Amino acid sequence: MAEPRRIKAPSPRVLPDRVVEVPPTIGDRDTDEPLPPLGKTRSDFREQEFTRVLNQHGKYVIWRKAVLCPCLNENTGQASLDCMDCDGSSYLYIDPVDIRAHMAQFDKSTKIYEKFGLWQQGGVSITVEPKYRLGYRDSIEMKDALMSFNELLKKNNRRGIRSKLPGGVDSARYRITNLTKALYRDVTSGLIVPLENGTHYRITKDGWIEWTASGNAQVPQGTFISVHYDFHPVFLIESWPHATRDDVSRRKTAMDRVVSLPLQAMGKLDFLTDVNAPVTGAV
Repeated sequence: MAEPRRIKAPSPRVLPDRVVEVPPTIGDRDTDEPLPPLGKTRSDFREQEFTRVLNQHGKYVIWRKAVLCPCLNENTGQASLDCMDCDGSSYLYIDPVDIRAHMAQFDKSTKIYEKFGLWQQGGVSITVEPKYRLGYRDSIEMKDALMSFNELLKKNNRRGIRSKLPGGVDSARYRITNLTKALYRDVTSGLIVPLENGTHYRITKDGWIEWTASGNAQVPQGTFISVHYDFHPVFLIESWPHATRDDVSRRKTAMDRVVSLPLQAMGKLDFLTDVNAPVTGAV
């Protein structure tokens, strides 16, 4: 039987000032030729060094796992809009864990928006230790950062997840850290009327709006209220995390050791990712 024909490697290119050598293909390598020695020229990733830096400089965040809600409507194939658990978002956010995360590259490149005018990107790169296996649609809430948000609330709204609220309180989409302005339109006079903290409402430790007797008497149930407030931003994972970022190390060991590298994913502000993202302030 004739020996299989080997693939011939390209000849080196000889130029006036250099010779460009082309490495042989696998067909040109003699199968008995020994491989280069494994004990030299190693550059191993030291995962403990990354963990140390992350614990020193990583931001304090709350990580919540996303799981599909079983409130499927068989006729429409969509989640129930009045679901008391997922608030019509199709996802439940469970098992909150306090972790540290490196968050950077907030809207890293904005040049494209100068031409197209799209300035609501809201993206961020999130890097965590590999033991925190981020998944698609998981939630990352920054515990110390603050953003401002505008929202229309309906007094005594008991739809969906807000049905679980105690009596006498209303919830914004996020837990309120500081309510800067609350307004409503008086149906009798037609005027925009401001509401005062301490007179018409109080902000509880849970970030809810607790109505006082004066506020309940002045603002009818079902009234729409415009609120402007500060909150801790929430990001949803919108990319598949780099779950295959592993390394082969032989540091201080005679055998190869497969180690997981830090896990990275891209996140986006949840209200820009999905208008039906779950209400994080209600429960």
